[in-house]
Amino acid sequence: MKKIILKSITLCNFKGEKERTTNFNADVTTITGDNGLGKSRHFDAFIWLLFGKDAQDRKDYEVKTRVNGEELHNVECSVSGVIVVDGEEILLKRAFVEDWVKPRGQVKRIFKGNHTECEWNGTPVNVGEYSKRIDAIIDSSLFKMITNPAFFVNMNWKLQREQLFQLAGTITDAEIASQKPEFAALLDKISGKSFADFKAELLARKKRLKDNLAQIQPRIDQTYKMMPENEDFHEIEVEIESIDNELNSIDKAISDITIAFRRQYEAEQAKRNKINALKSECDQIIFKANEKIQTSVYESNANRRKLDRQIRESTRLIDSTNKDIEIWNAAIAKIQSEIEKIKTEQDNLRNNWFLENGKKYTGETVCPHCGQALPEEMIIKAREVFVTAQTEKCNDISNKGKQLGEKITSLKERIAEIQQYLDKAIKDKETLNADIEALKARFVEFPIIDVAAVIPEQIPEWVEKQKEIADIEATISDNNSSVDTTQLQTQKAALDKKRGELVVRLSKRDIIIRCEREIANLEEKGKTIAQQIADAEREEYTVEQFTKAKVEECENRINAMFKFVSFRLFDYTIDGNPVETCVATIGGVIYGSANKAGQMNAGLDIINTLCRFYGVCAPIFIDNRESVNNIIETESQIINLVVNHDKFLTIK
Repeated sequence: MKKIILKSITLCNFKGEKERTTNFNADVTTITGDNGLGKSRHFDAFIWLLFGKDAQDRKDYEVKTRVNGEELHNVECSVSGVIVVDGEEILLKRAFVEDWVKPRGQVKRIFKGNHTECEWNGTPVNVGEYSKRIDAIIDSSLFKMITNPAFFVNMNWKLQREQLFQLAGTITDAEIASQKPEFAALLDKISGKSFADFKAELLARKKRLKDNLAQIQPRIDQTYKMMPENEDFHEIEVEIESIDNELNSIDKAISDITIAFRRQYEAEQAKRNKINALKSECDQIIFKANEKIQTSVYESNANRRKLDRQIRESTRLIDSTNKDIEIWNAAIAKIQSEIEKIKTEQDNLRNNWFLENGKKYTGETVCPHCGQALPEEMIIKAREVFVTAQTEKCNDISNKGKQLGEKITSLKERIAEIQQYLDKAIKDKETLNADIEALKARFVEFPIIDVAAVIPEQIPEWVEKQKEIADIEATISDNNSSVDTTQLQTQKAALDKKRGELVVRLSKRDIIIRCEREIANLEEKGKTIAQQIADAEREEYTVEQFTKAKVEECENRINAMFKFVSFRLFDYTIDGNPVETCVATIGGVIYGSANKAGQMNAGLDIINTLCRFYGVCAPIFIDNRESVNNIIETESQIINLVVNHDKFLTIK
């Protein structure tokens, strides 16, 4: 088993402790003193040294010393300590360091916050590496459970259950299923699912089935309300058949009267159809005559339209040519302006050349320092340098002037080229104007020809068909009287109305049959749903029994691991329904109701079991140790915190 021992710890300006070093025994150390002297501060300092948190898991919470309510600045706030891990001593240090900066342009420094610095055996390491090395020794969550006797029982009961089940090891469902046949059948049914998912599925299925069942009876009652009253439907059918016979007789009588009238009507209608056809032919004759005249007029005006198109096209070309002329004139003006600018540059270069070329050598022939005449060779050399530089400058100006002259020549050639385009455009414009005048002279030679009106009476074919129409109209009778079947139609309408009422009454029979069938289906569906609910409740009960058996097995395994404390992992409601829980008991007494000694020894018993399971033990800090006379044996280092009336701390 890995054994962690706290050998010593040093607090420097940590939570009000200016500076203190405490050495601990390897087995039992007792710290005594009055309240407020810093006994519990040792435990906070030890946890902060390892994990950077306090006993309430708050990171860097109020670690700095305060004076009159204000944090004490510009002093070291740190905790260092020596721990022994399986015989190896490790020197640890964690410091809460202030960050001070001096902004540009200011004299005083400004406090900007804090950062953490760590050391491992005197070597600085970053916080991440420090935490990784601590975790390699012991996990922070496990550390809290095995260093504080009251920590485990004050955890959330669900977390306690989870930890206890880890201690008990895995109990397979197959082990529990072997106890009863119904458990084995249940396990086969939920294969591939968890019990939690299966229970949730059962609850959802039961709710859905109960909701459906609750709707059955209201639907049956509603169907009864919708069902019509029963009648003698056979008698209604006989009466409908009698009415149908009467209607057939009336229809035959009406038919005999109207047949003769229909034949006469059809003959007259044929004559009217013939007249309409002849009128359509007359309209077609007039349409063709109009079409012929319009075609002739369109052909007669063809030359006039052609000349008009040519005039408009020539006018469009003149507009386009005018735009080209404007463009070429603008281009020439722009180039000429550029030539003038270049000529100005040439004049400036020419003046510079004459100015440079007219310069004379004015070099000194006497040394300015000693007053003696310079050697002849030095004077000749200086004059040669001056002449060479003057020649190069003049040549450079001449070359630039030559380049500008070549550019002017190129621009003049461009003007000549553009002038050719401009001359051609002006010539084309003159030609187009002459063409337009000639076209306009020809245009007036072709006056426009209007369409003449069509006179139908002058068309022999139209006159002939009008005569045929008049002959047929003379044979049509003016008698528009119709057959009188009013009395028969009145009798038929009365019988139809009565028959409709009887049909409506007869339709109630089908409604009654459908309602009775719907009620029978609903009753059968209700029985099926009730059976499905019973099956789901039976499965739910089996799941609960399975879970109870598994938890009882876990309880037995878990409680066998402890000497003084037991855990109740399952409870029951008033209705007998099982409920998951986690309650620690000491000799049958619930932990919260036990005395201080029982609670403390129960906590130590839990720590011993956790240490054996995880193979590691660490210092146990026992607060209020004065309230307990005897504690159970443990392999861990014990640090007792005892309250008395001494105004100083005693370590022994």
